[in-house]
This record gives sequence, structure tokens and C-alpha cells, in this order.
Amino acid sequence: MPIPTSNPIIVAPSPTPFKADDSVDHAAIERNVDKWVKTPLSGFVLNSENGEEQFLSEVERFEIVRTVNNARNGNKFIIGGVDSSSVSDSIRTAEALVDAGAEMIRIRIPRLTKFVTKYFEQVVPRVSAPVVIIHQMAPGMFAGGDAPIGEKAEVIGDLVDMDNVFGYIASGNVRFEARVRNFVTTEKPFWLGNGLLLLAMSAIGANGACLMFGNVAPAQCHEIISNVMKGDLAAAQAIHSRIVEADHQILDHGAAGIKAALDLLGYDGGAPRLPNRSVSNEDRKIIKAAMKHAQLI
Repeated sequence: MPIPTSNPIIVAPSPTPFKADDSVDHAAIERNVDKWVKTPLSGFVLNSENGEEQFLSEVERFEIVRTVNNARNGNKFIIGGVDSSSVSDSIRTAEALVDAGAEMIRIRIPRLTKFVTKYFEQVVPRVSAPVVIIHQMAPGMFAGGDAPIGEKAEVIGDLVDMDNVFGYIASGNVRFEARVRNFVTTEKPFWLGNGLLLLAMSAIGANGACLMFGNVAPAQCHEIISNVMKGDLAAAQAIHSRIVEADHQILDHGAAGIKAALDLLGYDGGAPRLPNRSVSNEDRKIIKAAMKHAQLI
């Protein structure tokens, strides 16, 4: 499917279901994709923290992309994730993801080098798909204001302005990202990355999102951003105040939390990969109550 051209675009880092023997459950992935293609979700982000990429082999990560690509039947679009500070490894990984079916490549601002501009100048032109730059320097730690900064706001603006860069995914540091927004051309997408910040970051100019909460509430995410873009702040605020507790309770438990939420919605969530554990029965009840308040179940 072609990459959408109208905003807001809502994509979600897809969790990875596992079998009882801890192997990747490709049949469950197919069932989940079949459900997601019927929602307002714009696309899938694969090779991500929510997908437990640090617990997957490289072979498994590419196979997951192939499975999603086959299961979607031409619906939605796929973003493949790259998290490497090496120029050559980033290009190699990006091309393997494209070969597996990804139409876009999400590249994290590198964390192990100070030569960020040189990195992107050498990587972006050599990737055969549009690139979206993500500014989340501490994957899995999306608490907000203390999010570490990977580069100056002015530099990020220059990077996003490069040819073959599709857009930008912001961190949870709203104070910093409010400045970045002024340096990123309005012609390119500026996506928020946290459900708790849907209202705040839409207000500073975000016109899309790449966030865990999109897996369970794509319609609500779309409505909040759309309402802010239309100037109906009251409508956006009403939805946002209803869903914030669900986002908090789910994300507070990481991959186990999103999987518990998916189970409650009838998806195949299951348990995280060992040695991590599922949420407790008590925590599952708390998540369920928050999702009921959000009118998700």
C-alpha cells in the first residue's frame, strides 16, 4: 500500500506474540494483522521496543516483517526499525527490511556517536525507502520530561529537511520538542510518540503519531489529533481525559502491559519473551478497569 498522504497518520509499534515454547507465533501475528487492518491504524512499525526487538534474533525480526507483509494483503504500510550507530550496519539492515516488505525505514538518532549529522548524511541517501527519524534516545523509557536529548533542535530540523527523509517522531520532552517543531518544515510529518502527550503535542503542531497506544486505540488517537488540527480543542480534550489512565496503566507495564490490553480486546497478546513475565492478575484487573473507563472495552 502507498504511504498515506493525508494527516493524521497513526502508526503503532506492533507487539510480538510467542508460543508456549517461547518461539515467535507467526499464526498469531497473522490473526492480529487481520484485526488491525480493519481499524483506523495507518501502518505497522516492526523492529521496535514494543515488539521486544532486544529479545529477538535478526533472523526472527526479518521473518516477522515478511509475515506481516504477507498477512496485510496490501493494506496499511510497514515501517521497519533501525537502531544502530554504524553507517554500514544501518544501511544493511534497512535494505534487508525493505526486501522483507517495509515501505519506510524508521532510524533512531544514534546513541553511541557524536557525529550525528555525518551519520545521517551517509545513511539517508543510500536507503532505498523514505526515512523517518525518531528522537527517542532511551527506548522503553517514555515517562516524558526527562527524556534525553540526542541533538540540538536546529540540527534535527536540518536532518528532517534532507531529501529522502519523510518526517520526524518526537521524544516525550515537550519543552524541547516545542522548539524542534519550529525548525521542522510544515511540509513534513511531525509525529508524537506517547499517548499521554496526544493533546499537548498536537497543540504544538504534531500532525500524526507513532505510539504504543495506537495498537489498542487507533480511532481515539486519530480523533484527538484530528480535532486539534480542526481547532476543536474541547472535543480533543474530552477524549484525551478519558483515555489517559488506560495509556498510563498499559505503558507502565511495558510489553507485558500492551499484551494484556490486546488480550482483553480479543487479539493474541500472550506473554512477553522469557525471562520477562506477564502482568499479575491484579494488574490485569487495573488495566481492564482503565480500558473500560476509556470506553475501549
